Amino acid sequence: MKTLLPPLLFLLGVVGTAPLQAQTYNNGNFTTGATSKSGAAAPAGYTWSEVQNDAGVTTASNTNAGYTATKASGFTLADDFTVASGQSLTLRDVSVFAYQSGYTGTTSPFTELYVRVWRGRPGAAGSTVVFGDLTTNRLQTATDAKSYRIFNSLYPTPSVPGVTRRIWQVKAAIAPALTLGPGTYWVEWTSTTSGTLTHFYVPVTVPGLRQTLGANALQFNPTSDAYTAVIDGGNPDTAPDVTVDFAFVLNDQILAVKKNADPTLKVGPVPTTGTVLAEFSALREATSLELRDALGRSVWQGQAKVGATSATIPMEKLAVGSYFFLMNSPQGSSRVRLLKH
Repeated sequence: MKTLLPPLLFLLGVVGTAPLQAQTYNNGNFTTGATSKSGAAAPAGYTWSEVQNDAGVTTASNTNAGYTATKASGFTLADDFTVASGQSLTLRDVSVFAYQSGYTGTTSPFTELYVRVWRGRPGAAGSTVVFGDLTTNRLQTATDAKSYRIFNSLYPTPSVPGVTRRIWQVKAAIAPALTLGPGTYWVEWTSTTSGTLTHFYVPVTVPGLRQTLGANALQFNPTSDAYTAVIDGGNPDTAPDVTVDFAFVLNDQILAVKKNADPTLKVGPVPTTGTVLAEFSALREATSLELRDALGRSVWQGQAKVGATSATIPMEKLAVGSYFFLMNSPQGSSRVRLLKH
């Protein structure tokens, strides 16, 4: 079960308001961030999203690069998230990550994306659909995710990666916006590409792990007319079966109330693999600095003195993923999203 924390906002006296796009929940990474495997470099600006072995285990690997939610075949996929007690979420879009094997085009092959949001496990007694259907195309954008899904496992030997599975970020608009109270919800989706060809969605991919903690995604199979756990049986056949989660992102367009927030704030490089530099106009007051992960947990705190114009944000020891850098002083509040590769 995955728990969603509310967007991070500082209300410091209203001088004006401005919209702020906030990534409120990231279910997991679709890439390990590697740019070289078996001596093969990923194309410039891209990473390899590699099918995994468990760390140190050379006798088994995952066997599936992705799982289908092709509408023409009647398949859907679903995964869960939880809004905690006393919290709420106004959901405005959902992004999932997929590829079509052998597709070599430079623009997305995705033409349709259908989304339902369930309260409760899809298809289970007492569960209800609170948004959407499987007949309305809600595709908003489909953009290059700058990664290729590859097999390069240790079993039986590493293979040379190739560029046959380009990953796309496929986003569905949730309109009108959906406000969700406390509870466990499931996002379910299916999609179409040019020519209605079979395509596949990428599971959460963590270096050295065949299975992520609490993985419990579902696939609807029209043959059995049932939702069943998404399972990777592993390679070889004697490898243990593992359950799977999917990479997806929930976004909430929030209204940030600010007081003279610094418009000169610059943070980079983004994405980063290590230290990040924040630059801003000279501080008139001592300012607290903080870095939080995608679930709102504080992972680093610091202070900037009066007159300071920059600060170093240490990220080299943090896990790959999304973070938020926050500055808070009597002058105002600023927040910037960072990405660690």
